[in-house]
Amino acid sequence: MYAAWRDHVVQIQVIDDAAGSKAGTGSGFVAGRPDWIVSNYHVIAELVNSPGEYRARFVAENGTQGELDVIAVDAVHDLALLQAPVGLAEPLPLAGEEPLRGSRLWSMGYPYDIGLTIVEGTYNGMLEKSLYEKLHFTGSINPGMSGGPAFDGDGAVVGVNVATAGNQVSFLVPVRFAGAMLKGAESRLPDRQDLDREVARQLLENQDRITEELLARRFATTRLGSFRVPAGLAGWFDCWGDSQDEPDDELDIVSYRCETQDDIFLSDHMKSGVIQYQHDSISSGELGSWRFYHQLESLGYYPLMQLDGEEDSVTNYRCRSDFVDQQGLPLKVTWCVRRYLKLEGLYDAYLEATSLSEPREALQSGLLLAGFSWKNLERLSTRFLESISMGSQDEKNRPAAAGAAP
Repeated sequence: MYAAWRDHVVQIQVIDDAAGSKAGTGSGFVAGRPDWIVSNYHVIAELVNSPGEYRARFVAENGTQGELDVIAVDAVHDLALLQAPVGLAEPLPLAGEEPLRGSRLWSMGYPYDIGLTIVEGTYNGMLEKSLYEKLHFTGSINPGMSGGPAFDGDGAVVGVNVATAGNQVSFLVPVRFAGAMLKGAESRLPDRQDLDREVARQLLENQDRITEELLARRFATTRLGSFRVPAGLAGWFDCWGDSQDEPDDELDIVSYRCETQDDIFLSDHMKSGVIQYQHDSISSGELGSWRFYHQLESLGYYPLMQLDGEEDSVTNYRCRSDFVDQQGLPLKVTWCVRRYLKLEGLYDAYLEATSLSEPREALQSGLLLAGFSWKNLERLSTRFLESISMGSQDEKNRPAAAGAAP
């Protein structure tokens, strides 16, 4: 198997022109045409983000080297198509259907810049709780193997190496997405000088799909203290609960947090397609109302949610605060937004809401949205706020647990 496929798999090196040396490495394989190489978008993202500062080259197992051009990308599924100056090998066949669960697979790539490696593993079905389809591969994919192929026993590519969680828990992009990218490139080559426009188009289409799916039904809610708050909004959210009620603390805090398990890689410092939200029910049975709100103000609200970003990629946040009456529940709401500089039409937003109704209990909720259109930021933020309310009197009289069922 190694002998049959070694000539079809190459190392991809991303070169920093200023340093004249490798800034990163990955893998790729010949597909579609003898001079086309499929890899991951995250392997070559710097070529899109900083054109003129980086370049890519391939290094084959037999020592052949050459420059590479980016001719197509699928940022949502973390795929890229590169072109070599000469044909390297016959294109690898792509599998026409998903393998049977339990099937043996083989992955190839260049881990840790130590040479071409073949890894045996098992196919364990599609990844659950995922916004984007990924194959669960029980095999040791390691850094540097990203973009390499995973084969079935007939030598057909079933997936593209993309990520690992360690301990032989690895993930593949289903090969049909690579096939769709190849088909699109055969009919229309994009402007190689400006891939930002294409990436923005893909991200805008993707966030539209996510938004419509979320808004197609009412948000599920769960009880937290005396309040009802947005809970797991779709099957691809993971939610957790926690409580802090140590005897020495003056405040008791019960938290509920949800987030998507997938994001879209844009650079080492920036991800898109992120949705996170957190609710904290904060109460005290000992403090008077004045001291309670003083403690609440001193505490501030700094949820475990943040987004990276560099000054050449996003603007600074601009914020607006106001008071909102949500079904008789007064809230102080702050909404902060920043704009993507290179990807037109995309924004990040952060919403913070604090209740002002009870003398010794308050709700603090935060919502983080990364890589959405302005319209969809408003729609999702509004629905989020509309899903916060006081619980019924019966609910108030019942004890609550962190992460209570919707």
